[in-house]
Amino acid sequence: MPTLEAKAYKEGKWWMVSIPELGALGQARGIASVPAVAADLGAIVLNVPVDAVNVNITYALPETAEEAGKDWEEAKAQLRAAEANVSDKLRNYVSILKENGYSLKDTAAITGYTFQRISQILNQVG
Repeated sequence: MPTLEAKAYKEGKWWMVSIPELGALGQARGIASVPAVAADLGAIVLNVPVDAVNVNITYALPETAEEAGKDWEEAKAQLRAAEANVSDKLRNYVSILKENGYSLKDTAAITGYTFQRISQILNQVG
């Protein structure tokens, strides 16, 4: 069965669930119920068991929330890239200390990590 496209939006205390291709509309008490309501709605209209229905849900949000969400996603991507860079720099630093004869305990004290974590980092280096 193909995937149905549902749209959910908040209206007062309720979440409205629409499946435009079926001309169907339902409501959920909370966002946690939206997927089940969408699947039930599709199953009822198509007269099939609910487990035979696949639904992709898009949540309609205010424009300002969508913009803030995009900003947040971009910031998360930048953070992941920065974290990867920090990890690379740490692996390099730990490798250089090892090459210069520093023990795991010495390296742990210098970096502020446990010697177990330094051992893991060195195992990642190879």
